[in-house]
Amino acid sequence: MRIGRKILYYLLGVGLGSLLVFFIFGDRDIECNYFPNDRVLYDLRLKEIQLSPEVNSADTVDLQYALERARVDFNKSEINDEGCNVYHLDLKDRMKSFRIENCDSIATVLAVSPMETN
Repeated sequence: MRIGRKILYYLLGVGLGSLLVFFIFGDRDIECNYFPNDRVLYDLRLKEIQLSPEVNSADTVDLQYALERARVDFNKSEINDEGCNVYHLDLKDRMKSFRIENCDSIATVLAVSPMETN
């Protein structure tokens, strides 16, 4: 068999296989959440976000960005076995810190403050 025919069969197989995978797995929301930081941010993005009265509504744009890119500071966070956890998120490129209470179905932004520099 000539090399041109082998390449044609290969490309035909890859194309049909790609279509099959697309139709089977299609439009799923698949994310890689293996690390603790990613799991916390993913869980917060799935929940309804409420703002406490102390939080300025202008910070909501930064909040959406923070739920994608922030780092969770587990040393400053308050993690309980039962009840709600309070997470401390640091958004370094915008120099802001967020304190978010994560309950079963609702996440409440408790405070937004300038980030502490060490």
